[in-house]
Amino acid sequence: MTVPVSTSGTTAPLPRAVSRRYRHRYAVLDVETTGLRPETGDRVVQIAVTLLDARGTVERSWSSLVDPHRDPGPTHVHGITAERLAGAPTFAQLAPTVAGLLDGRVFVAHNARFDWKFVSAEMRAAGVHLPVRQRLCTWELAQRLDLPVENLKLATLAEHWGVRQLRPHDAEDDTRVLVEVLREELLDAAGQRLDLPIVVPREVRRPPLSARLRVLVERIARSR
Repeated sequence: MTVPVSTSGTTAPLPRAVSRRYRHRYAVLDVETTGLRPETGDRVVQIAVTLLDARGTVERSWSSLVDPHRDPGPTHVHGITAERLAGAPTFAQLAPTVAGLLDGRVFVAHNARFDWKFVSAEMRAAGVHLPVRQRLCTWELAQRLDLPVENLKLATLAEHWGVRQLRPHDAEDDTRVLVEVLREELLDAAGQRLDLPIVVPREVRRPPLSARLRVLVERIARSR
């Protein structure tokens, strides 16, 4: 099932000091997958995205189950069965929508490298450009805040800030929870005058193969 993009004005904006310090728009997301390694054939089975403006106000939310063209993997973790996936769109069908949602935003996830490698692999397989140049991991940001918690799991951070989890390991609910965690982290980080651990993903830093080949050819030509 795909939940269409919708608007929401229910989230109160954070203080202007936050947006003045961190002038970003965010795409907060979570994926559920058939396993841990897209390079060995694991696929996305569910994706959810919520867009926030620089003051942490929710602009739009969207989610979808995804047909992975294989078994859904650890159903005991994410609860997504083959029966639930019957009739779901493929990621290739969803890729243009995902690109439109992420375009120009900071890609935000908890353990963001995991979600990034799956989304980037799926977009690459679909032949659709991933229009993202910055990534923010809420786990890494929590590390900088020196919080009085025993670990930095999403469930632990949610409990610390009083955010109720309804369906752990469901992409839609995990994204809802992560939005609130991010808002608390931004508020805390701004109060401490911390820089956000925003990174440029390696795939973005690395030029396309055609560009690298062109540079190589030019170097060979100059050496003759």
